[in-house]
Formats: sequence, C-alpha cells, structure tokens
Amino acid sequence: MNILTLASLIKRILTSCLFFLLCGFLSAEENQTQWNWHGAFPWVYSDKEQGWHYWHAGTDGKFYRWKDSNQTWYLFDQTSEKWLIVSAVGAADDESKSDSSDKSEYDSWWDNYDKSDDSSKDNSTSSSAETLNLSLQHDGLRREYLLYVPSSYNNNTAVPLLFNFHGYGGTSSDHLSTADMRSLADQENFLLCYPQGSSDSYGSGHWNAALAGGDNKSSANDIGFVSAMITSISSSYQVDSTRIYACGYSNGAMMSYFLGGSMSDKIAAIGSVSGTMLEGNPDPVSPVPMINLHGTADSVLTYSGGDGSTSTTDTLLYWATKNGASTTPVLTNLNSGDFSVEKSVYYDSNGTAWVEHYKVINGGHVWFDLDLNGSDTNQLLWDFFKKHDLNGPR
Repeated sequence: MNILTLASLIKRILTSCLFFLLCGFLSAEENQTQWNWHGAFPWVYSDKEQGWHYWHAGTDGKFYRWKDSNQTWYLFDQTSEKWLIVSAVGAADDESKSDSSDKSEYDSWWDNYDKSDDSSKDNSTSSSAETLNLSLQHDGLRREYLLYVPSSYNNNTAVPLLFNFHGYGGTSSDHLSTADMRSLADQENFLLCYPQGSSDSYGSGHWNAALAGGDNKSSANDIGFVSAMITSISSSYQVDSTRIYACGYSNGAMMSYFLGGSMSDKIAAIGSVSGTMLEGNPDPVSPVPMINLHGTADSVLTYSGGDGSTSTTDTLLYWATKNGASTTPVLTNLNSGDFSVEKSVYYDSNGTAWVEHYKVINGGHVWFDLDLNGSDTNQLLWDFFKKHDLNGPR
C-alpha cells in the first residue's frame, strides 16, 4: 500500500468516525442539549461537495459547521432540523442567528484561529459548485431563495449576480429546473439566485410587481426583499455591484420590470420571458437595458396586452425611449425548429443595443426552448446582460 492510498484510507476512517459522532449528537434527547462541552474537530473534506468543512462544538452545547466553499458558519437548529446560517466572514447575516453572546464568543474564537496555517487542510483546493437553500427575515416574513455558486467562483474576484424569478403559483426549485442556468453560470462565472415568492391567500407563490394597490396579491414588500438579498449575498460573496441583473418568467417578468423602474441605481439590466409590464410601472431614474421574449399565441399574457398590462410593442417603445434609443428597430428573421422568430433590436446613435426583442410566432406562455444559431433562451438573456453594467455599455 503506497503512502497516498494509506492517507486516503485514514481520511475516510476519520470522516466516518465524525459522521457517527454527528449523528449521535443530532439524535440526542432534549435534555442532552444542555451539556456544557467544548472542543474542535479537525478539517474534514467532503467528497460530495468537493470542499473543506470545519466542525466545532461550542461551550453552549450547540454544533457548528464552517464551509470553506462559501466562507460561512452554520448552526444546527434541532427544532427545525436544519442548518441555519450564523454569520459570514466580514459581516453579520440577518438570517436566523444563535444567541448574541454565543455568537460573540464563537466569532472571537474563529478570528483568533490561524486558518492559513493548518497543516490538516490543503488550502490549494478550489471551491466547488453548490446550490444553497438560504433564507432571511424581512418585513416580518421569513423569505427563502436558492443561490447557485458556480465552480468557477473564488473569493478574489467580484462577479455578477443574476436573479431569475418564477411565475405566479410557481416555486424557486421548479423554476430552476425549467430555466436552469447553472451550467451557464459555471461557464461565465456569475452568481445565480432563484428567489421564492411569498404566498398569497390561495397559498400561491407570487411577486408584487406594482406600487401598493389593487395590482398586488399581498402586502409583501418584494422590492425590499430583493434589496435584502443583495445585501446578504454581498456580505458572503464578492459581488460586482455594477453588474446585478434580473430576469423572470410571467409574473416573475413583471417583477423584473418593476425592479428596473424601482431600482435603476442597482439593477444593471432586466429580462422578460412570456411576461408583461403592468400599467403604472415606476419610471427608472437611470437607463436600464431590457431584453424581451414573447409568443404571439400567448393566451395568458397576450402579446397585445390589455386588462392592466402593457402590450409588448408599447413596452419595447417605452424602454427604448427611456434608454435614449431609436424607436425604429433593426429587424432580423430567424428560425428555431418549427418556430419563426422575429428579432428586433433598438440601437442608440452610437450603435449600442439598449432593447432586444424576440417575437416567437405562434409561441405560447412558456420559458421558450429555442435554438437560434446555437443560443437558447438562457444564452440569449446572458449574452445581452453581459454587454451592460450600471455605468453603461461594456
């Protein structure tokens, strides 16, 4: 048996021992949670997540885990039987926290620990891709979101952040499956967030994509939720604040328009798939580039608009005007399988494309499965987004 094989065997034995110790801790009776014990386990490598973890039992009788991949502490909550984020290096998270006195002791312990000189951990190991189930408290509600950290991410470079919002009655997990941009995030190196809308009186996830009033299905402050997510994600990861984008499907597309009008100081570009802009959408203070894909046979949110929603044509003209582009687009006819697609691009006098539209002839109310010269819907959105940031065209 060579040295590498022996080392691998020892690592697996230690990992197995730690697993059984943890299982015993998590299945302990309630009175055992009062144990006044302490100690620190060594670094442990997760083959499944391809990353290093540090396990620590606090003097408070609680169990903590550090994940090197996202530089974050987790606390196991026995009530919910879930790992909750405690804090991230450099900033406190506004998610569920342990008692403040425990947190101070723990942060102090970690701050004084020399993480760079631990011979049990190979610091050359790169981060790995993972989809995180995260949450935060905002406006009296516990709000959830999925965050995908690409395999290409590292803490030395600020990267873009893209939000992708599900439709009415949908979920973040289902939308991730339908509009899965994770492989694209790996290739292009951006953080990818699929937020979960709050439930209305029917229990349906939704987005309040209008100013307070009859167009909303609840009193949830979704603009505040997005702002809180940006703050929380930016506290744990290196986010390029000039390159935060938003897109969505159906009601999620409405939310993207609402963000463009309400947060033009933070959202660099927006995208709409089978969606519409509600009448009375706030006017953006700064230019916000926009890409739109809509089918002419959409029977849910019709191409011609109506019933409180703006027609696709009027929506395109609105954003072209707000962005200082010509209201006369350059047209190109394309094909994707059985679909004919008319592409319209609205340029300014410098040749910058500020609005891009794909009119899918006979297309329905879907996240389109297109192949336009090798580009699907996800690629079309990202290729448009990456040409812009808050400072203008890139």
